[in-house]
Amino acid sequence: MLRCSNEHEKMTSFQKVWAILFPYLLYYLAYSAVYIMLAFIQEVLMGSQNESWRKFMTQHAGTVSGVMSGLGMMFGIFPLIPMLKKELFWRAGMCGNAGGSDRVGLIKEMLFTGILACTSSLGLNILLTLTGFSDSSQSYQEVAKQQYGVAFVVGLILYGLISPLAEEVVFRGVIFNRTRRFYGPALAIVISGLFFGAFHGNLVQGVYGGCMGILMAYLYERSGRFAVPFLFHAVANLAVYSTAYSSSFRKVLFTPVGCAVLLAVSVGCIAAERRIRGKLQEPVM
Repeated sequence: MLRCSNEHEKMTSFQKVWAILFPYLLYYLAYSAVYIMLAFIQEVLMGSQNESWRKFMTQHAGTVSGVMSGLGMMFGIFPLIPMLKKELFWRAGMCGNAGGSDRVGLIKEMLFTGILACTSSLGLNILLTLTGFSDSSQSYQEVAKQQYGVAFVVGLILYGLISPLAEEVVFRGVIFNRTRRFYGPALAIVISGLFFGAFHGNLVQGVYGGCMGILMAYLYERSGRFAVPFLFHAVANLAVYSTAYSSSFRKVLFTPVGCAVLLAVSVGCIAAERRIRGKLQEPVM
């Protein structure tokens, strides 16, 4: 029987903190290096005599910036792949996996994860909007303008696939698992969630990201499957991004009643997930 590694017990507090922060720093440096290189190429093209390139770059500046950011994210996680494999192996093999083998139960779990992602992300966004909190941050307004400045299809790929994958590798795959190994699941859920919120760089997204990060870490801890937070993240991003382009949906949802219904459904999904997870963990007689 495989046993959990106790190597971390020999580490000092500083070594543990560094082990948790290092993956993010490595990702940020790799991301920044790729983005700077692409920005340099963009500047060269803008300064060239090719008028078609210059016109394209000017007319689609938001989309170009989004593509550059997406490429930076993908190349940024490459150095973390060995760390991710080690953490996932430790989680699944050395310390056991919380998941069960009931396919019907797994399908239900994924379904509830998707519904919870949709309702909680929209519900929290609406709450922050109705309270006026979203309008209180100029930096958030600037970030939101950039995010919605990309072409819609590019945004679907960027926010529905690339961003969730990169951020889940960093924050749940590596940082959460390492923090869990050092300090236990409860602290890992809170610490990784708050770190994820702070990563966004402004107060509005910090509050939103912190709440969603804690929820994603909680679901990951409950399921033991890396696919769960990734699915949650992707659906949540797509729900918020797509709704912004539908004025009819916004009229219905962005009301106190709409907010209350969405958050109530979210609470119901969490209760349902706990029930499903309990059944999956029941021993077969």
